[in-house]
Amino acid sequence: MEVHSFCIEDAKPRSIAVEFSARFQIPAFQILGLPAPEIQEARERIISAFGASSLEFPKKRVVINLAPASIPKSGTGHDLPIALKILAESQSLDLPEPLLAWGELGLNGALREAGKPAHLLELFLHWKGPNAPRSLVLGPEDARSFTALWNWRRNHSLPLPRPPLLFEIRDLKEAAGGLLPASRSLDAAEVVDRHSSGPSDSSSSSPGDTALLPLGLLQERILKIAAIGRHHLLILGPKGSGKSALLDWFRAVAPPGTPTQAWERALFQESRGEGPDFSPPIRRVHSQVRPAHLLGNFTSGTFRAGELSLSHGGILFADEFPEWPRDAKECLREPLESERILLTRTRGSHQAKCELQLIASGNLCPCGGFPSRLKSLGLQSRIRCRCTESDFFGYLKRLSGPILDRIDLIPILQEPRLPDFSTRPDPERILIEIRKKQQQAISKWGALPSRLHPEVLEMGIKDSPPLLKRLESLESLRSRHKTLRLARTIQILDESTELRLEHLLEACSYRWLDSFL
Repeated sequence: MEVHSFCIEDAKPRSIAVEFSARFQIPAFQILGLPAPEIQEARERIISAFGASSLEFPKKRVVINLAPASIPKSGTGHDLPIALKILAESQSLDLPEPLLAWGELGLNGALREAGKPAHLLELFLHWKGPNAPRSLVLGPEDARSFTALWNWRRNHSLPLPRPPLLFEIRDLKEAAGGLLPASRSLDAAEVVDRHSSGPSDSSSSSPGDTALLPLGLLQERILKIAAIGRHHLLILGPKGSGKSALLDWFRAVAPPGTPTQAWERALFQESRGEGPDFSPPIRRVHSQVRPAHLLGNFTSGTFRAGELSLSHGGILFADEFPEWPRDAKECLREPLESERILLTRTRGSHQAKCELQLIASGNLCPCGGFPSRLKSLGLQSRIRCRCTESDFFGYLKRLSGPILDRIDLIPILQEPRLPDFSTRPDPERILIEIRKKQQQAISKWGALPSRLHPEVLEMGIKDSPPLLKRLESLESLRSRHKTLRLARTIQILDESTELRLEHLLEACSYRWLDSFL
């Protein structure tokens, strides 16, 4: 009788065979195969569940092995497959095989939710061959979650495995009486559940329109450029200049992401013990964040996702970015460039996706004022600054050159503005314009401007001496390409058929820190 469970190895689900042995010795119950403490405690839960269900536990030395024994196992979902294996072998219970079971047993024999339905479905997607289970036994909550995820993938045209025969049981006694297929079919209509909503159900998780403050002309243009091109953005400005208001607008036009990104993010969420959530991912990080909180953790073959992975397909808001610890800022270098996280440990390494847009904000100096030194850029503000020039430069130098090279837009907001709601732009109109311009960029170049290959960026540059002359003044090749990506977005926003010098000059104005520090 083949009974299977599953575990997570190298951030991927892997099947576990439940093996049974019983000998006529002093009665005992032992679980082998590197079980975590919660699996060791399953011995008492299973024995108590047998008694509460009027079932006789074998009066023998019972040994359960979770194979392969070299992989650490964790989670309370192993309770049910172990109990079913004991029932099948000791009481000749007729079970369909091969069988995969998952569920936590209560002391009264009732099935509780064990979680990880997305990993369970991912296992069925990649488990091929003659030993792949054709039947699945779950408790009511896990069956509902699994069915909802199955229908979500089907409704979003994602690949699905062959539907397993689903058995839903409420307690161990019901399993001993004989398994009956659940009335809930995997091919039935979609189950209304917290998992059933997806990226296509809502274009935004924005606050209500009444929470959005009016935008100035510069703020609205920054919003459109950053959103159309999916550019990383660092908004700098004195206190009260509207940085938080602009962040709310980015939240209002946040992209839903693709169904594939939403599914990958659901697996990341389950690695942290959270349930899948398919709403547009918007994560906000405070200034005391540490690298492990951003990158995640990878120990003993188990990956616990960090904020970068949880922002996959969406936006990561970084408040008071210059105040971040240096190691936290520097750990963003590779993820922002390659859109991947690489965690290397003594027992191996792990890669995780993090296709996100960074929206950061910060002051210009420690006091939150407007330094007079910025007048050399032609900027003016009524907000006074109490800092010395060395304080100002020391504050901005907290942002290293490599990090600034990976951020496309670094605009300065100057003056606080009194809200005039009569001039507030319509969020729906801006959202429609952003989506339209993005489609134009994809049709023209095959990708959004922030993802364009250098060969595409350089098209037509050699035929324009003014553009070449302006680009020669840039210090690094990365800075050149960042500027060109911005200029291409501005070209799309202005509905121009070719890249012009004014597009490049505006792009350079958003990268003023390249030459200022």
